[in-house]
Amino acid sequence: MGPDHLAVYLSNSCNLACSYCYVSVNQGPPVHLSLAALKRSVDYFLEKVEGPSKKITFLGGEPFLNWPLFQDIARYARARGGPGLVLQTFTNGTLMSPERLVFLDSQEVHTTISLDGRKAANDKHRVYFKNKERSVFDDVMGRIKGLPKDNLGVSLVFTHDTIDEFLSNVDYFYKMGFWRITFNPELYDVWPERKLSVMRAQLKGLTRYYKLILEKNLRPFQIQILYSIMENAGKNKAGLKWWHDCHNVVLGPEGQFYACDKPLALPIGKAEAQHVGNADTGMDWAKREGHYAEAIDFIEQRGWGKDETFCPMGVYFYAKEAGKDPEPMMANFHKVAEVFADGLLELVAELESHPVFQDIYVNARVV
Repeated sequence: MGPDHLAVYLSNSCNLACSYCYVSVNQGPPVHLSLAALKRSVDYFLEKVEGPSKKITFLGGEPFLNWPLFQDIARYARARGGPGLVLQTFTNGTLMSPERLVFLDSQEVHTTISLDGRKAANDKHRVYFKNKERSVFDDVMGRIKGLPKDNLGVSLVFTHDTIDEFLSNVDYFYKMGFWRITFNPELYDVWPERKLSVMRAQLKGLTRYYKLILEKNLRPFQIQILYSIMENAGKNKAGLKWWHDCHNVVLGPEGQFYACDKPLALPIGKAEAQHVGNADTGMDWAKREGHYAEAIDFIEQRGWGKDETFCPMGVYFYAKEAGKDPEPMMANFHKVAEVFADGLLELVAELESHPVFQDIYVNARVV
């Protein structure tokens, strides 16, 4: 399919220090993209990268730390891309305000707040960088209290020590009025077998829960991860190695393009081998493809790469740049990813014939 998504990492600064964050934040001198570099990158993506529909995601660090810059580039991207361009951002929510939500709505920026559940689950891994005793959950709840949720999503990361509360945390956010609720396991976490069993049970519970919502004719929440799960499963059935062709164009906070976002787990300047162009010169497509060919060869020589639901190349890239053995990391990744994907595919198989499910996940445009 080719690239259709520009992932922009605005800076390496964050006011949080979440234990599972794969981006190296607050390490070394602060680095951030200039507005000029951002504009050049948006122009390059819109003009030079082919694709019938395109999406730009603004990430961090925390993207709202430089709010004037965020406003400038969101306005620019919307003006350049027009109404057909999807814009989205992920924020930790500690800097949200009614005025900022009004701006985000005006520019049609789909906004997702990263929260892992209620206070105990959220504050276990999501802590402030300079004040770990202060509750992130309490601060975010205070910020979003009373805000309309139609353009606000929430994203949970669950680990082996928070999976027991997964379904109750989803229910908590649903009852708060969030229209979009998505979630992912910490795929690099080493999951004990008994906790994988808990994940299976929780996902079966999610299927029953979602089915009940549909049967009661209540408005169901949108599970964003289902779109990629369903798309990738369909490609697997067709015998396509979808993960060979990454759809992301990754721009780091120092203005360098990367073959994959996972090397951003290393401090700026420590993964230079992964640079494949920059905001000034554009993408070196041949070098990008060379990185993928190397990763694909490593993965497939070891018998992996069949029926992948999540891209395995990031595991290889991160391990290589971090000087770690990729084989045990890859084995753990596949074990966790398989349990998660199987649980969601069971949900799809159970509910895909329901007309409301069809309207949300088949007939609507993916955001």
